[in-house]
Amino acid sequence: MSLSIELEEHDGRKHFYLGEAIRGRVVFKLPKQRKIAFASITFRGKIDTEYVESRRGKAGSTHGPRVRAHEVLRLFEYTENLFRGPFDVPPQTFSWPFTFTIPTHVEHARVGNRSPGFIPDGISPLPPTLSWEDFTFTHDARARIKYKLVAHIDSGGLFKNEDIELSIPISRFSTVPPPYPQLVKHEFIPSPCWSSRELRDQPHSLKQKFRHLTSNDPELKTPCIAFKAWVHFPLQLAPDQKTAIAFSIQHHRVTPNDPEAPELVLDALRLSLYSRTAMTAANTAFGSSFSLTGDRYCQGSQHEAGTTISFKPTRLDLEGKEVYLSDSICLADWTASPHMSFMGDFETYTIMRGHRIRVEADVRHPATGHVFQLRTEIRFEVLDEYMPELASGMAIPRADGGTVTRYEDIDNELPAYHEDVRPPEVDSSTGKVEVLTKS
Repeated sequence: MSLSIELEEHDGRKHFYLGEAIRGRVVFKLPKQRKIAFASITFRGKIDTEYVESRRGKAGSTHGPRVRAHEVLRLFEYTENLFRGPFDVPPQTFSWPFTFTIPTHVEHARVGNRSPGFIPDGISPLPPTLSWEDFTFTHDARARIKYKLVAHIDSGGLFKNEDIELSIPISRFSTVPPPYPQLVKHEFIPSPCWSSRELRDQPHSLKQKFRHLTSNDPELKTPCIAFKAWVHFPLQLAPDQKTAIAFSIQHHRVTPNDPEAPELVLDALRLSLYSRTAMTAANTAFGSSFSLTGDRYCQGSQHEAGTTISFKPTRLDLEGKEVYLSDSICLADWTASPHMSFMGDFETYTIMRGHRIRVEADVRHPATGHVFQLRTEIRFEVLDEYMPELASGMAIPRADGGTVTRYEDIDNELPAYHEDVRPPEVDSSTGKVEVLTKS
């Protein structure tokens, strides 16, 4: 006996988008006669979050009772009945077609948990497939969003039942074009400031060195180079969008001895994209005689991709004028793998995923060779990819979250074998026609 789920090809992709139809067949090879009560296939989705921590005992020990928070949110469950008996079925191969439409939105709430989630209860967009883990010395955290097909053959008893599962990777896309990228000014904090005796026009005499140590004469203070710096970059982008990027500085003097107009050159600018995943789970306790209340929360970040902007060393204007370094920055070009796709930001009741961009810049003072190494982080939103060819044929959202069959539009009558319509089977060895026997 063998049971399998075979999917039809869909543009050569291994993943599906919201609103797409999943078509395929359940193939059941029966080598000998057996009883079949019914056969079905179910398409379901769920969010699973788990947090396990070690509570510290006496003297800082980590071998105390462990606390576990685990929560499962069921997004939807649609069932299609393929066969209804019971019948004693002779050896043969069944091939049952099925079709499911992936919902675009679902409606659900945190059942039995009054704590607020990341979003309020109600209708929300279906999240994409996600698998995230964060293991540390003090805790293990997991967050998963899973979608799968489950085929089931039931014999009517406790034994000889067959089940098989097939994971369905789901991605999201946008139905509207992304907004035009708008450059936003982001400051590098702390502001660069470097003081050095190398910046003096002439070295101090012995008398001036003594006065510098024993007085607050501003004319004797060590000169410095100080300025504010900004990077100009959008707050949000779709993976295939192109945008410009610019850099600017504003020089200011701290002491009367500071250089009035030091030459500053931008040598390098690096961008790194980090994903930030946060999760929460309803708290339970195990391995201890007490229970704890309240949700458990965990978050972590992971480097996704990065790039170094290509440009020649550029002299910077000291009065804050922007220097445009590139006009073709694209997230899709940040990774060397053509198969990697960026997951857009999303929120569910127990999982939230966002992004940040780390910007690193090297500004050089040619006269001394000193290099200012600047760094800042930008809260950034990765938008879902815009796909007009899918948006035009998107299915109507299903938001009931219940059990649905494809046959509800014909008086809920499920396909079944009846006495007068059940198909004959021909025994290849004798040529006799065999008929399915009603149990």
